[in-house]
Amino acid sequence: MRVRPLDLAAHGDLRFDARKAGALRRIVPLGMAEIVYAAADMPICLAKDEQTGKFDLVGLMGLVEPVSLFAFPEGFQATYMPRAARLSGFRLDGQSVSGLAIDRDDPAFGESGEALFEGQRPAPWLSNIALELKNLIADIERARELAAAYADRAVLRPLRIRLERRGAGEHEVEGLYTFDQDALGALDDKAVLAMHRADQLAPAAVMSASLAQVERLRQLHNARFTPVIESFALQVR
Repeated sequence: MRVRPLDLAAHGDLRFDARKAGALRRIVPLGMAEIVYAAADMPICLAKDEQTGKFDLVGLMGLVEPVSLFAFPEGFQATYMPRAARLSGFRLDGQSVSGLAIDRDDPAFGESGEALFEGQRPAPWLSNIALELKNLIADIERARELAAAYADRAVLRPLRIRLERRGAGEHEVEGLYTFDQDALGALDDKAVLAMHRADQLAPAAVMSASLAQVERLRQLHNARFTPVIESFALQVR
């Protein structure tokens, strides 16, 4: 990863092609406001930060290969593109005149798309990117607070996705978490009411239902890669 502050000498000839953004992201973090939109296209799970032990909401965009199955040459083929995918090549940097740093290895940067500089100055549209990043970071933090509430209720369990590949045996996707429906059903009335008033039940239902989108990922995978995935199974431990 080559991340450095936006600079005319280093990035003056670069352009940003949003069609290629997020192409190498198999998993992306999601903000609180994105749950309903992302669920229309991809499974929404939780992932635990190994250093902090805290949970993040994430969208699963790939299964086997370390790429987004929604990324095609003509652009991102889904009804909703997570903000973390679209902004994956940018970082906030308070020392830069634009407030941004650039990951030069991100496929969105190259010879096509919008120019990063107009003359000697960063292009005006980059100021909107910095604002979007700040809003996304705040929204991801709200999602973390929601995930922490689920963890406190002890309703999260590890999720394993077992893929059966034609002639190549099994492949497992691990490191994800989802809801234990039995644990949710065992909550007492006081806990259920508290979660309802805190607007925690509806997101849990949406995320649980979104696991059906693994089938869509299977179809997208089989349209592009071999060996094909013949079947899959979701196991909540």
